Amino acid sequence: MRTRIFGVALIMLLAASGAWAQTESPEAFVTIFNETTPEFDPHRSIYSSEAQIFTALYEGLVSYDPATLDPVPGAASSWKKSKDGKVYTFTLREGLRWSDGSPLAASDFRDTWLHLLGMNAQYAAFFDVVSGAADYRLKKNADPSSVGIAALDERTLVITLNRPAAYFTRLLCHHAFSPAHPSMLKADDWSGRIPFPVNGPYRFVSMAADKLALEKNPEYWDAASVAISTLEFVFTDDDDTATMLFNGEEAQWLAGPGNYDEILLSSAIQLNPIFATSYWYFDCSEAPWNNASVRRALALLLPWKEIRDESRYQAPAATLVLPLPGYSKAKGIESPDRDEALKLLAQAGFPEGAGLPPMNIYYADGKDAKRIATLMQAAWKALPALKVNLMPISGGRYYGTVAGPDRRPGVTIAHTTWIGDFADPEAFLQMWTPDSPLNDARFSDPAFSAAIAKSYEAEGKERMALLAEAETYLLQNAVVLPIYHSFAASVIDSDYIEGWYQNALDIHPYKYLKFGTPSIGPNVAKAAVPANAKL
Repeated sequence: MRTRIFGVALIMLLAASGAWAQTESPEAFVTIFNETTPEFDPHRSIYSSEAQIFTALYEGLVSYDPATLDPVPGAASSWKKSKDGKVYTFTLREGLRWSDGSPLAASDFRDTWLHLLGMNAQYAAFFDVVSGAADYRLKKNADPSSVGIAALDERTLVITLNRPAAYFTRLLCHHAFSPAHPSMLKADDWSGRIPFPVNGPYRFVSMAADKLALEKNPEYWDAASVAISTLEFVFTDDDDTATMLFNGEEAQWLAGPGNYDEILLSSAIQLNPIFATSYWYFDCSEAPWNNASVRRALALLLPWKEIRDESRYQAPAATLVLPLPGYSKAKGIESPDRDEALKLLAQAGFPEGAGLPPMNIYYADGKDAKRIATLMQAAWKALPALKVNLMPISGGRYYGTVAGPDRRPGVTIAHTTWIGDFADPEAFLQMWTPDSPLNDARFSDPAFSAAIAKSYEAEGKERMALLAEAETYLLQNAVVLPIYHSFAASVIDSDYIEGWYQNALDIHPYKYLKFGTPSIGPNVAKAAVPANAKL
């Protein structure tokens, strides 16, 4: 999933200790996200803020443990796996209902998943591990019964896989595997249908341009465990207003904006590494950028030490996948080599860049992206015949410009941040296969695809070695240019808000949150909230 997160080297925690004068729990738990219009269709969403909101609205067969991220029973009360690891049988809870009171059955999961595959939407490739799913979403087979998803009765869902996948139940925690109400399967504008039925711990109250309100869902199977009755979400890029709302006890969680130097309760500043990487990528769909020699040559001209400035990033990255236990052998481009670069360009028919078309560097208009884009431009303009254009795009329009079905033509290179949706290298590598809807680079290479396919047949160390080989191929051929592994930053008093834990995916299910005892700092007055602050 895409996100706006902090990747700077060291966020200095300079704020003084703060007072927390709250004596009674507030009427609503208020989260402030960056300004964006949420996409409520879980199959079309792209932002991490949406994934967070979805933990309140939707629930899959399994869900995340808030501390460990291990899969725990959700809509399914139990499941069993066949001896060969390919068949999972899930038993849904008895009496499941949508928020409008209508019954929720195993067929709702089946129909939602088939609909997602039929539209080949965001995350549809995650289902490729399911037997027949890839052929169905790619229109190679139009028969839904060919897909290994079967509702045997109202409470029994059987899923047949192509191969054993040890991470399968972790994958099912992702919001793409949530069910959609039958009335929503053909809806285009989900926001316009609010309040539509959902199956999570909360249901809709209202949606305005900059505010969303939810309330506890009385039809939720575990409503008795949901402690907070109302959730409110504010969407703004105003750091100062967000900070004053938090300091004034009018917001409990800053999940995006905020002026950290002005946070009164310094212990509320939460900074933790997550399974995420910020990177740049070439559009590999057209010549000459589909030529690996050209891409690699250009990458070898870049000042990597300056780009991956250790004074700016806590975890500069030359690899796409954050090293995991048992997975650390991938190797990316770490330093420039002008001689090899010029040799590769000459071999590709572009001596010293002569004959290359203009390069368009697209970036979200912000300080760090602009810094890197400017360094790239300077390095590539050293080729006397090459024209390099900087193309800044406002943050709200950026991803729609460089990715997705409405992407603008002429994008040579762009950037994004990706959070792995489950703790496995495949969460980062499968997306570069040619049939993946998440393949922003539009990269297609038989050698890479073969390495990924071969890993499906392996286990343990052998599988990890094959995935590392595939990642190295991706990196050395400059499809992807990693910059840093990311840190998530939030402002929340985790003593006061119980059930919120730092974790590698930066997902914090709302179901588990409850008000506890506020932290107290000595001799600091409560910050005033401006009269014009929006809530």
